[in-house]
Amino acid sequence: MTKSEPNSVVDLGRPVRGSARPQVTQVRHRSVNDILVPRTTQTQPMDGFDPCYSDIVHYIAYCTHLIWAEKAVGLIYSHYDDAVVVHTPYGTQTSVEEVVTGTIQMLQAFPDRESRLGNVAWTGDDKQGFYTSHLGTSRMTNLGPSVYGPPTGKKVRIRHIADCQIRENLIYREWLVRDNGALVRQLGLDPTETAIRLAAAQAKSGVPPIATGLAERGVGQRHPDPLDLPQGPDAPIEDNLRHMFHDVWNRRRFDRIKDFYAPNVNVQTAPGRELHGIAGVTWATIAMLAALPDGAMSFDHYCYSEETDGTIAAVRWTLNGTHLGAGQFGAPSGKPVTILGMSHFRFHKGKIVQEWTVWDEIAVLMQIHGDRNALIVGE
Repeated sequence: MTKSEPNSVVDLGRPVRGSARPQVTQVRHRSVNDILVPRTTQTQPMDGFDPCYSDIVHYIAYCTHLIWAEKAVGLIYSHYDDAVVVHTPYGTQTSVEEVVTGTIQMLQAFPDRESRLGNVAWTGDDKQGFYTSHLGTSRMTNLGPSVYGPPTGKKVRIRHIADCQIRENLIYREWLVRDNGALVRQLGLDPTETAIRLAAAQAKSGVPPIATGLAERGVGQRHPDPLDLPQGPDAPIEDNLRHMFHDVWNRRRFDRIKDFYAPNVNVQTAPGRELHGIAGVTWATIAMLAALPDGAMSFDHYCYSEETDGTIAAVRWTLNGTHLGAGQFGAPSGKPVTILGMSHFRFHKGKIVQEWTVWDEIAVLMQIHGDRNALIVGE
């Protein structure tokens, strides 16, 4: 993973260690007319990539626009490996044809779908391969049938994040999460009823549900120990974020939230929620762990970008737990739950001032209401 020198905007810590990275396209607070066009000059080495892309951020932004807004779906064949592995909260796909099929089905249900560019964080190079994390907002109208039922005519707006591994113009591995809980609500449907129906259809189709092990918060009977990593203003942002995820989620140090977040932080999270301030972040964290009291957080990947208004850091994470508590997912079911999630953070003056987090509530409810064995069923 490539890492860079300190910058003057972020005081919480250096973005990453190592030498400075090449200047790439910045997307925040910039006109899309300047971004979503072919280019003739490359600003970073892009060996094996189509010549219309100037850098890896431009590649993600421009090809996403072409495939979805311009309906150039066939470009998937030249931008995805034939045996691409795509991880979603519903399982794993292993072929480019599944990507094409899923795209066409989405465009049938939402023919006016457009993806508004949010952030693109990245790491790597054209030799070892790139890793990108792309935050977007889909605005669309449900004018065709979908897995959720007949068309409703409702307009919806949801966030999604896609993490991609890319080499020589081809995405060969992807993690994709959409806020389908917000989508279902905006369609006028009940999330639990929808999840029950989809879980039954999944069981009838013969597709096995996602299998997970038990949540492990510590080694043996030991409680989670602090991380042996630098932290504070002189530490890399990645290390500070690892401390935040581990201390807050695994060590249950909710009092440490204020050490990482600005008092006026704004958080856009699932399912379609907006949180404000330290109290809002604390409430959302406690609400999730109240439903999954043995929840264990895994910090899976980090990348970043230097943007027009500060550093954007992207984290892919997994939360494993057992549905043993009442709360946002209904009465305790005793079912094991895995949540694949992704978060983008914007830093200013040493604290997180904006956060965008995406996870799929419908996928969680399908695990709870699907054909899986419960460990302990709450009374």
